[in-house]
Amino acid sequence: MDWQVLLAFTVTMTIFAIAPGPAVLLVVSHGVKSGWGASLKAALGVQAGNSIYFMLSAVGLGAILSTSETFFYGVKYVGAAYLIYLGVRTIWNAASASEPKTGVAGALRQPFMQAVLTQLANPKSVLTFGALMPQFIDPNGDLVLQYVLFAAACFFSEVPVLAVYGWLAAQGRRAFGSSRLAIWRERLAGGALIAVGASLAAIKRATP
Repeated sequence: MDWQVLLAFTVTMTIFAIAPGPAVLLVVSHGVKSGWGASLKAALGVQAGNSIYFMLSAVGLGAILSTSETFFYGVKYVGAAYLIYLGVRTIWNAASASEPKTGVAGALRQPFMQAVLTQLANPKSVLTFGALMPQFIDPNGDLVLQYVLFAAACFFSEVPVLAVYGWLAAQGRRAFGSSRLAIWRERLAGGALIAVGASLAAIKRATP
């Protein structure tokens, strides 16, 4: 395998990760709402979503999905509606932010699952792994090895960037420690979720 190609792919994924988008906004939302641990779970959920698209790309379905206009707009609007709903619900329940929480186990899984669904609903992910990534693949080389290396490059380029975003958001969370300010913390987190949904809804499909 050409290691310069792998390096180019890694740099591309790092740039995508740094640029604020749905994944970054979701990680920041959980960092503000629940701390760095929750933001890390969201970052790992993003990678779980990526891994699904890696597998689809490996079996050739990624290219088909990336050219399907119906699928593109379907995942876009379903994902956007889901995240906007979560944001509105978070803002609506902001007044109870300082009250004791129950169902801790379910709450710990929530950032991960939200991130998986967000990444799967992000049409840019379809285009990235269905149309862009295959351009880095050498069809005459070891395909399994290439996909494994690209998946590792994606993981190790995106997770540190998302972790930093989450850490910064978690530091800001300390300013919302009192019960009164916790309500605004929830509203801020809910607003970020709505922004994620709106950003998904605003994505347009590139036309040839």
